[in-house]
Amino acid sequence: MPRKAKPKAAPKLDPKTAEKRDRFSRIFPPRVEKLVKSLEVLNNCSSKSSYDWTPDLVKRAWLEIAKSLAIGAKSFGLELVIELDGTDIRDLDTSKKLPKKTKAKLPL
Repeated sequence: MPRKAKPKAAPKLDPKTAEKRDRFSRIFPPRVEKLVKSLEVLNNCSSKSSYDWTPDLVKRAWLEIAKSLAIGAKSFGLELVIELDGTDIRDLDTSKKLPKKTKAKLPL
């Protein structure tokens, strides 16, 4: 019967690298969970029975989110290609600021 190859042990890390990896393992997953949860909460705003929104504002907001995701992925050495309505987000202009929140005036 052929012998099974022993799995190779992971190379020992120097203490500084091990500490950095441990810190990343503690910090990164909760931040990802928080981001996902925030996006889930944001998606709740799509309910037309509860909110009134314009397609232009929503499109622009999701474009900003997509660009942030692509930039974040790039910082980890990943290429995240995202299209919005068939156009690569890198080709879309987002130089104008999103409108600030305005307070609705109540009738007196």
